[in-house]
Amino acid sequence: MFEKIKLYYSSLRQEPEKRKKFFHTLLIVAASTVSFLLFLLGLFIFSVWIGWFGELPDNRELASIENQLSSEIYAQKGKLLGKYFIYDRSHASIEQISDHVINSLIATEDARFYDHNGIDYRSLGRVIVKSIILQQRSAGGGSTISQQLAKNLFVRNHNGILSMPINKIREMIIARRLERIYSKQEILVLYLNTVPFGENVFGVSAASLRFFNKNPRDLKIEEAAVLVGMLKATSFYNPRLQPERAIGRRNLVIGQLQKYDYLSEEMADSLNQLPLTLHYNPITHNQGPAPYFRETVRLQVDKILNEYNLRNQTDYNLYTDGLRIYTTIDYDLQLLAEGAVRSQISRQQKIMDAYYSKVSGQNAASLLKNLIRNTQRYKSLKAANLSQQEIEEDFARIIPMELFSWDGPRRVETSPIDSLLQMQKILHAGLISMEAENGYVRAWVGGNDFRFFQYDHVLSKRQAGSTFKPFLYATALQMGIDPCEYVSNEQKIYVDYDDWSPANSRNEYEGYYSMMGALAHSVNTISAHYISQTGILPVIETARKAGIKSPLLAVPSLALGTANVSLMELTAAYSVFANKGIAVEPVWLLKVEDKDGRVLYEREPELTPEEAMPPDVSLMTRQMMQAVVDSGTAHSLRYNFGLYGDLAGKTGTTQNNADTWFIGFSSDLITGVWTGVENPGFAQVYKTPLGSGLSAVPLWGDYYSQINKTSSTRNYLQGSFSVLPDSLLMMLNCSMYLEELPEENWWDSIFGPKDQPRQNRRQHDRSKKRSKLRKWLEDIF
Repeated sequence: MFEKIKLYYSSLRQEPEKRKKFFHTLLIVAASTVSFLLFLLGLFIFSVWIGWFGELPDNRELASIENQLSSEIYAQKGKLLGKYFIYDRSHASIEQISDHVINSLIATEDARFYDHNGIDYRSLGRVIVKSIILQQRSAGGGSTISQQLAKNLFVRNHNGILSMPINKIREMIIARRLERIYSKQEILVLYLNTVPFGENVFGVSAASLRFFNKNPRDLKIEEAAVLVGMLKATSFYNPRLQPERAIGRRNLVIGQLQKYDYLSEEMADSLNQLPLTLHYNPITHNQGPAPYFRETVRLQVDKILNEYNLRNQTDYNLYTDGLRIYTTIDYDLQLLAEGAVRSQISRQQKIMDAYYSKVSGQNAASLLKNLIRNTQRYKSLKAANLSQQEIEEDFARIIPMELFSWDGPRRVETSPIDSLLQMQKILHAGLISMEAENGYVRAWVGGNDFRFFQYDHVLSKRQAGSTFKPFLYATALQMGIDPCEYVSNEQKIYVDYDDWSPANSRNEYEGYYSMMGALAHSVNTISAHYISQTGILPVIETARKAGIKSPLLAVPSLALGTANVSLMELTAAYSVFANKGIAVEPVWLLKVEDKDGRVLYEREPELTPEEAMPPDVSLMTRQMMQAVVDSGTAHSLRYNFGLYGDLAGKTGTTQNNADTWFIGFSSDLITGVWTGVENPGFAQVYKTPLGSGLSAVPLWGDYYSQINKTSSTRNYLQGSFSVLPDSLLMMLNCSMYLEELPEENWWDSIFGPKDQPRQNRRQHDRSKKRSKLRKWLEDIF
């Protein structure tokens, strides 16, 4: 065969006419082939254009592009707390994007962006020759920013082996249409607001907040280069997971900036030497500041939107419509609160762990049995018709799992039953701060970690313990009981209350207490005495007027705090003692706007609040609560945490230390703290080792000491309590505790020096007569 071909070519050389005819024919065949291929290509492009392989967006659709936008929730002063989203995407205008981002993008992705109309034919030719024909992988891509925008906006279709060419042609056609509708600047903004950066983050605004915790207009050159560098492969160049690769890619972007004269050579060299510095801020559904608070707001805003949509025939969606939600949270205060919880509860957990390491777990068998039956795992196995023995074997099998720890999620291999027992030993906390005057919630910590524990301890109801006692003592004052009547600390049996006989926590029953002394040292026997004098219903009425809405059983143990109340309502109820008898409702949601600024919800102004308690009673109770901090159960706040300003509050501890509380306030800020085990039944099996003085009070003290040290929050503690009138001071001017009652001296009890205690008040009716006599003498003189 080769011989025949040689002979044929030899004949062509010998016969010029024949040779000329051959090349003419070859040219016609080549031209026909190219024409046919071009025809096929044109037909192929036309078929894509008319929608044979999937409908293309028309100009009208392109002109009204709307992406799903994250709704953003803000603290005071416009600080971002978090987002609600399906895709984490935020819109930024051209003014809100740094020139460094735009320059880096153009230099790296599309150097002739301002010179083409959506398709860069020079780059396209380079791709055909180098990438396709010569198979040079490093030759780079040919997609313009407009084509990449088309890819970001519209999902690619699957058409088998033709998918790639069809999608590339689609994107070229869409890019040309986009260029006709939008200006170059608008295309840049659309691109930068839609481009993915990995980690379910879309757009430069969300990416700059995620990786550098700043707005895109504040990005430095090297930071902008990191983000633009990620666009080539978001996971491969993720600066958090792959810092070395990210630095290399960043420096390549900086090299492109130098190449196209956006940077001098000296500046580029200097930037290349910089280390990679991130301020990673994972604002997700479960992470970031105030996740428990954000969950409460989410539920509230969902309800508001449902009602608004129903009234106005709209379809606002919290997760896609870019709403702006404004709250009362103080961002700096929130961070201090979360820091105090982490610092104190992680420290206290070590004490708990050391204690439990010495305690056998056998006594928890019955408790664990009940806990197992409440797990989803048990219910699933039961639904699968497994026998009880098979279920027990499943719970005893060692499997890998992720457990909570203060150092971050911990991967372990353990059995479900052991992990369940381990979770019972975790100390939990809740904290809420609100302004005394208006009830604005400034900090909200619902628990240790929302990823593991969704139960919000600001809203959950637990036994109040002695934090309920101020309402009893205020009731006693309101009914005219003398605060300087000395009451015996002996343990009594109250026949009228079914032989009720409450005990003191330390089983000490000596001496006599005034009202201030009994409250400061949380003496149960004295509280029992006072509720026997006031009756139960008046105490309930006092608590109701202060704002406690939870059910309050009409039982005498109410005096000791057996009622279940939430941390929020109890903290808000203490406002009556900070506000001269005026109670406030907690407020945290101020306004909801859509992305165009249309107001969908705005909190209505408060009506003038009604007096919940006489001012004199409020002031005297507050004065007695100051003694709790100065010399009572919370006195460690003074010497351990250096808090020497005006403070008042009350501790509380329930049986077996299942719950510990401290509700305290300065003149401007009320803060409630709760700590305890999540399941009170566990504390019945194993008494936890930490009472309020070792758990709730140190947490509160740590938090307030940080407030006092921080310039942006110090103002919350700089105010002072109003001074009590002399008449009220005189009524409280007595010793808090006497070992024995002295002999009665009638003259000194009425006319003696003001700094001497009133003496020998053995009967309540005698003290009331003496109070009337004192008032009569004051009116005369």
